[in-house]
Formats: sequence, structure tokens, C-alpha cells
Amino acid sequence: MKNGCNLPLLGFHMSQERQRLHISFDVSIPTEIEATLSEHFNIVTSDDENDLVLSGGGEMQSKINAICDAGIELTQIDASTVKSLNVAERLRLMEQKVVRYVHELLDMDNFEIRLLDQRSGNLELVIAENLSPLKIGEVIRAQESENGICGNVAATGKSYICPDVSKEPLYKQGLDSASSSLTVPLWLNDKIIGVFNAESNTIDAFGNSDRRLAEIFGRYIASAMHTLDLLVIERYTTNEQVAKTILEELEAPLTKIRSLTESILKENPVLGQKLIDEANEIQHRLEACTAGPQTIIDADRANFIKPDALMKGKNILIADDEEVVREGVEAVLLKLGCTVTVCTDGVETIDKLKNAHRKDTPYDLVISDIRMPGCNGYEVFSCATELWPNQAVVLMTGFGYDPHHSIMRASQEGMHTVLFKPFRTDQLVEIAKKACQKTAGC
Repeated sequence: MKNGCNLPLLGFHMSQERQRLHISFDVSIPTEIEATLSEHFNIVTSDDENDLVLSGGGEMQSKINAICDAGIELTQIDASTVKSLNVAERLRLMEQKVVRYVHELLDMDNFEIRLLDQRSGNLELVIAENLSPLKIGEVIRAQESENGICGNVAATGKSYICPDVSKEPLYKQGLDSASSSLTVPLWLNDKIIGVFNAESNTIDAFGNSDRRLAEIFGRYIASAMHTLDLLVIERYTTNEQVAKTILEELEAPLTKIRSLTESILKENPVLGQKLIDEANEIQHRLEACTAGPQTIIDADRANFIKPDALMKGKNILIADDEEVVREGVEAVLLKLGCTVTVCTDGVETIDKLKNAHRKDTPYDLVISDIRMPGCNGYEVFSCATELWPNQAVVLMTGFGYDPHHSIMRASQEGMHTVLFKPFRTDQLVEIAKKACQKTAGC
């Protein structure tokens, strides 16, 4: 046992006559294995005569040791390192490590990692190096047939070596000139959470050694991705709980303020009414914060926004399945003087984008929620930038929660702006202005 890696157990045909066995490994053999072998063999040193040599280690074991070391580093997420990073930056840090280790230790340049969405059964792309993404609307499900090799591996839990993709009915194109592939499941304890898929331009490029190494590293990848998801969910739920606690704690003081204003109203109606209005405003702001990602914190400020000469006539598309957010963002942009198109789900959004492209009426800005029915935020981003390479896209997400890893995938392809809900009106205005100026400068 070394660096947490188990030595493979080898089967022998045992004869009645005890033979002399020399064990040659560059790692220590567990005592229980040596005891089992001693029942059938006389264990001898390298200087003695022997009938059999049980050897291992060497280059293969060195690779396993290196992978175990890298895997441990991958899973040990330093809280001080990630504390100041948002979700997208944390995922990007993870991606950089995974890509480097796959290149250096597995010697693979073309690969992808897909995580299983437990609700939909879809294998969502998280990291991709040199492999083409699926077309908009296409999905890979964790099913044995009709969903490619990745779907088969996710459903069966069995690794799959494809020596020649041209003769493989399960293969779905990833690398443009692929000749062979290797796909292994990502196991987290006894549960499959995704797949690792590598492809090569060379026929029969992968063997059992590659499979074994990929399976070992795959377990570390699964553990690391799971830990990151837990960090995101923890932040999401913690922020919600803190917001609710604040509202509960301030409810009593606000009630007292309203009671006091009743007496002030009799002596000074103007001052009393002003205090009531301010108390109500505080209440509304608190409720907006505690409502979480379904609101704009100070939506009422839209009434005070004045037209902006730089934003007048800008064509902006908004996509969100939450009515309150849609209407809030629309109200702000209309006040600025923008022309606004509103969509309620991902499918409608992509239809609007394609229709605008046909009519040659591009959008100056696309603002899309990450999590919507039909298509997710990454698919909206991908469609928009495919139609217009310089298209400005802003993705919105609640408290940084990104179940499909849309932020990281879009960031890989040039998206730099994320709006974390609930947000303030001035944040929306600032981001919209910067995005439109960037588009105008292209």
C-alpha cells in the first residue's frame, strides 16, 4: 500500500508442491497478502533460488503513485484559497488542475468530463479539451443504448475502450478526426456521478493500462467535483438562512417604529408620514433580500431611473422563468430607453435568437438566467455567440448556484460577466452599460 493505492490481486493456479517465490515490488506488500501467499509458497530473498517471481511496480506503479499524489492535491481544496473566489472562479481553478494532470499524467490531450444531472438523467458537459460540444438541444442521457459510449458507461458503470470509432455503432462524434476513444465512469463511493471520455486521432490508442490509470484518477475527479458542488450549495443555503434571520430579527423593531409614528402623526403629520414611508421602504428592501434570487433588491428604484443617451434604442433580450425578475429587469431597461424582448424559458430564447439572426436584427445584449426550462444558460450563451461571435451575454444565477456548470463552460468560451441574484438596480444598469459599450466597440 502506498499513497492510498491498492496493489492488484493476482490469481495463481496452486499446485500441491510448495514452490519458492520471490516478491519484487517497489511498494510494500500488505501483510495479509503475504500471509496468503505463504500458505502456498516459500517466500525467498533475491539471492536465493526461486521458481517464480512476483514482480510489480516499475513505470506503471510510478504512474499510479503520481496520479494518487495529484488526486489528493485535487481533492484537498484549501478554504483560504477559494474563500475570495466566486463560483465561476472556483470551478475554473479546478478545471486548470484537472487539465494539467490529465495532460501530464495520463498523456491525453483530447477529453471531456460530463457530470450526471440526477433529476434529468442528462450528462452535462463540465470540462472539455479539443472536443466539439453537442449541438443546441442535443443531450446525452445515462442509458445503455442510443446515447453514445458516454451514456452506456454512465448507465452500466463499465469502462469502454473503443479501438476504432468507424466500426463502433455507439460512438458519437466528439473530436473532429477521432479514431479511437476511452471512456470510464466517475465513481463517488458506490454511485456514478459522471464520465471521463478521452479521444485520439490514432486507431487503437488506448489499452488496459490507460483504462486503469483513468479509472484511478476518475475517482479523484469525482470526489473533487462533488466537494465543489457542496461548497456552492452550502453558500447558497447559508445566504438564504442569514437573510431570513435578518428579517426575523428586525421585524420587532420595525413594528415599534410604526407604533411610535402613530403618536408623531398627531403632532406632526408630515414627519409622521415620512417615518411610515421609510419604515415601509426598509420592510420592502428586507423582503426583497430574503426572497432570494427571485427578486431585484430595490426594484422600486426603477421609477427614478432616467433615460440614458448611450442606452437609447439598444436592443436587449431578457430570459428568465421567474416573472418577478423578468419584469424587474425589463422595467429598468425600458426606463433607460432600451428596446426589450422578454422570454420565459430557454427554448423560446433560442428561437428568438435564431429569428433575429434571420432578420439581421442582432441584439446588443442578451441577459439570461442559468437555470431555465428547455435549455440552460450555457446553451443560450452558445447559441448567441455562434450566431454573432462578438455577442455580449450576461448570465444570471441565484447566490452563485450553477447546477449545470454553465458559468464555467461559458467562461471557457469568453463570457466574463455574471450577475448574482438578488442584485441591485445600479448593478444591473452598470453591467448593461458596460456590455453594450463592449458590443459597440467590436
